[in-house]
Amino acid sequence: MRTEQRKGVWRAYTPFFIVILVGLFYHLRMQPMSGDDPFFADATKELGLWGYLAHRYVHWTSRVVSEFILVNVIQLPLLWRLLDFLMFASLPVILSDIFGGGRMMNWCASTAVLLFPFHDMGTAGWITTTVTHFWPLWGICYLGLLVRKLLLEERVRPICGILGVPVCIMTCSHEQYAVIFLVILLLGGVFRRLVSRGRVSVNTAGEATAAGRALYVSFLIIDLVSLLVIALCPGNAARNAVSIADLPVYAEFGFGEKLYLGLLSVERVFIANADAVFVAVTALWAMLVYQKTRSYLPTLLSALPLLVLFGQTVLRTAYPGLSGLFVMPEEILEWSWGELSAWLPMVYLAACLASMVYALCQLFWEEPFSLVCVLLLLGCGFGAAMILGFMATIYVSGERAYAPLYMSLLAVTLYALHRQRDALGRMAETDGGRLFLTPFAVLCLTNILFIGLSV
Repeated sequence: MRTEQRKGVWRAYTPFFIVILVGLFYHLRMQPMSGDDPFFADATKELGLWGYLAHRYVHWTSRVVSEFILVNVIQLPLLWRLLDFLMFASLPVILSDIFGGGRMMNWCASTAVLLFPFHDMGTAGWITTTVTHFWPLWGICYLGLLVRKLLLEERVRPICGILGVPVCIMTCSHEQYAVIFLVILLLGGVFRRLVSRGRVSVNTAGEATAAGRALYVSFLIIDLVSLLVIALCPGNAARNAVSIADLPVYAEFGFGEKLYLGLLSVERVFIANADAVFVAVTALWAMLVYQKTRSYLPTLLSALPLLVLFGQTVLRTAYPGLSGLFVMPEEILEWSWGELSAWLPMVYLAACLASMVYALCQLFWEEPFSLVCVLLLLGCGFGAAMILGFMATIYVSGERAYAPLYMSLLAVTLYALHRQRDALGRMAETDGGRLFLTPFAVLCLTNILFIGLSV
């Protein structure tokens, strides 16, 4: 009996062990102190720590908390390597717990982590990029788990709640995550209101405690203060002015051009380049719609992004004469309003977004509040990516700046999988189900090998 129990435990936690091994592979191979790492390693030598942070806030960035952590941890590369590995290895555990846990969600959460384009975290130097982009991403997932426990009145260990405060300060220093976390907190308040009025039924583990309410309010206060600090920061405008000086043409762009630039950047990264996460997410949504409706038309409409990607890749390769009709992922600032290629990306993007909203409506229409939550989360991720068009730094930010959108896509997908986990488990036991899931394993393996070459 004990042997069977041990086998069951091993099977349940196997995906976490895989992520640990992959994380070790990444972090043992990483070569830090490239890109911006040398700059931050010497950043405080002239002005000192507080003088440097004050200068950066006035002249460059509002992310003073992230930079405070960065300029200190970069002095101890071994400590950074250990902390970054622990965050990477614990991320699937956190994601699985957010969505109920269990063997199926353990596999889904681990797959999400292995699909994440972690190679983007080295584009400005491994230490610099992970601290300023990956650590806040881990932070908002950790905070999401705490918020879930507080909303469901589950027990939060004191050490976890205490850790949540500095994690919240770090995460909310990043403007995109600060906005997303505020939306999560406000939706949490609406959720508790609906529960108290009997509009939403939920199984709670106990009663809300004073400590739990205090922690929730603390998160809200930290987030609002962080947003105020970001809004008042003169460094953001100063940085944009410096970037415009390096790219004079950007100063001529009006609101429409900047909006187009932001939308074009999303299309370029996720559709024109056939992003692996985008492919996996849209394929899973279409599969879940079929599992729920068993109908051809809703499944076809939900799979429209895959058809767009098919046109972007297979047709362009198979029929070179059609290549002029498709948008090539070239320099993001190059377009002409008179060219068809300037408008096709918007058509592709609009079609994909409409299809994705339709798929979510099919999956969540029985629970209006859940539908609103997933649409808002997806909208926040999309907005965090699109708003980059209003900053002249978009041409040098790289794909690392789209981490909030990746996080939103994966979180919504995990929630949808959680809702149909029983049907997914039955499907995985059939040959057809295994055949459908095999490409996701191939995508994970390809991503792992690619990142292994990148580090």
